[in-house]
Amino acid sequence: MITLPAVRLAVAATAALLLTSLPAATAHAATATGGTAVGVHNAYTQATAPYLVDVLDRKPGLVELDVWSNFLFSRDFQVGHDPGNANNCARATTYAELRTGARNQNLAGCLRNIRLWHDRNPAHPPVVLKVEFKNGFDDRGGFGPDEFDRLVADTLGASSVFGPAQLLGAHATLDAAARASAWPHRSALAGKFVVLVENGTFELGNPFDNYDTDLEYADRLIAARAAGTLASAFAFPAINGASQADPRVGDRGGARAPWFVAFDGSASAYAGWPGDSYLGGHYLVVMTDAHAVAPAIDARTPSVADAQARVRLLAAKGATIVSSDWVDPAIVGYTVG
Repeated sequence: MITLPAVRLAVAATAALLLTSLPAATAHAATATGGTAVGVHNAYTQATAPYLVDVLDRKPGLVELDVWSNFLFSRDFQVGHDPGNANNCARATTYAELRTGARNQNLAGCLRNIRLWHDRNPAHPPVVLKVEFKNGFDDRGGFGPDEFDRLVADTLGASSVFGPAQLLGAHATLDAAARASAWPHRSALAGKFVVLVENGTFELGNPFDNYDTDLEYADRLIAARAAGTLASAFAFPAINGASQADPRVGDRGGARAPWFVAFDGSASAYAGWPGDSYLGGHYLVVMTDAHAVAPAIDARTPSVADAQARVRLLAAKGATIVSSDWVDPAIVGYTVG
């Protein structure tokens, strides 16, 4: 005769066996905005999508634009991997023209594309706009951080951007605000853009340019804060090439350090560490080239399962954005947390 306690014991043992046989779920570390989204590297190229609106319609957490500032006295902010305007941004003043207008527009044109999409989708998930200044700013030529900010205000619109002034609030520095968990949750950032500016590859290889983009923009924030005009600055300087060791040292230390709260680095570098270290869930962290983390998966068209597993892996390392060249909407629009 089987007694009731014996049945209960057998059921409990079976349940325990089933639970231990299931694959372990990847934990989600704390992140600045309470979740992890997917970014599209080089979103502006025609190889990525015929038009920039095609990328935006996939609901990415980040889109990247490469910008050349007054390169060879072009008198423009140009968008392209190489100098000149070579991109999928359309000449458009209406939403309908976003897939019909002539492409290869300048930065103003690309930002207007994004604004037209935003106006059509006002409750869209938050989008990080990562702007890599390939040759840096050219402030003496009239293409510096303040001119960039005016362009953002005139095209994307100040009200659509969550900027440093909003994060700062009553705190003394951006770092103090970030450490006090002042970043809004992703749900509260619906319909907003967060703009990052960072060093470009050409600038980093230029021995005659020692005033890198992130340093220049950090100095703009410090000066604007002192002048009471921080609301006119719309971007966060992101340290490019960051990893688990706090990169706010040297030129990025001292008085500038508390104004760096965004970091962009190799996903492989972050994946090799057991956890957050200095990040602590307080900062906006972009982990790039997510496909290259061992074991590598396809950089453009991996299986949805493989890509989503990669996002979960990096979410557990504290990524706010996991970035690659992925194009499938089921991957690009995927979020964790």
